[in-house]
Amino acid sequence: MKSKRPEIGTVLWSVHEHLYYIPDHAGPVKEYCVCSSVVKGYYEGGYVEIVTSGKSPDGFQTPYRFKLSELGKSVFFTPKEAAELAKRETEREERVWGWIGDPPMRRTWEEYLAE
Repeated sequence: MKSKRPEIGTVLWSVHEHLYYIPDHAGPVKEYCVCSSVVKGYYEGGYVEIVTSGKSPDGFQTPYRFKLSELGKSVFFTPKEAAELAKRETEREERVWGWIGDPPMRRTWEEYLAE
C-alpha cells in the first residue's frame, strides 16, 4: 500500500536522541526529545524521502529526511504520537542501562502526553 504524501508546509513530529552534560558527572547523559519540522519537499531515488526542516534538540535549524514509509512509525502528524514513542524509548533505555547508575532520563516529552 502506498503512503499518502503530506503536503508541503505540513508540520511533522519526530523523536531524536540528545546528549547533554550535567555538573559532576563523568560523561554525557542521554534523553529523547520530541521535535517538530516542516515538510519542504521530497527526494525520489530508490524510495521516497520526505525532506523537512526544523529545530534540533540543541535549538539549531536542521534539515531532516525521513522515508515516506516511516510515517506513523518514527515520524508523526501529532506531537502526542511522537511523545508516546519517546516514552517507550525512554523506558526501554532505562530498563536496559539503568544498572550503570546514571540519573533518570529527562522527560521533556511529557507535556505532549497531557494534551
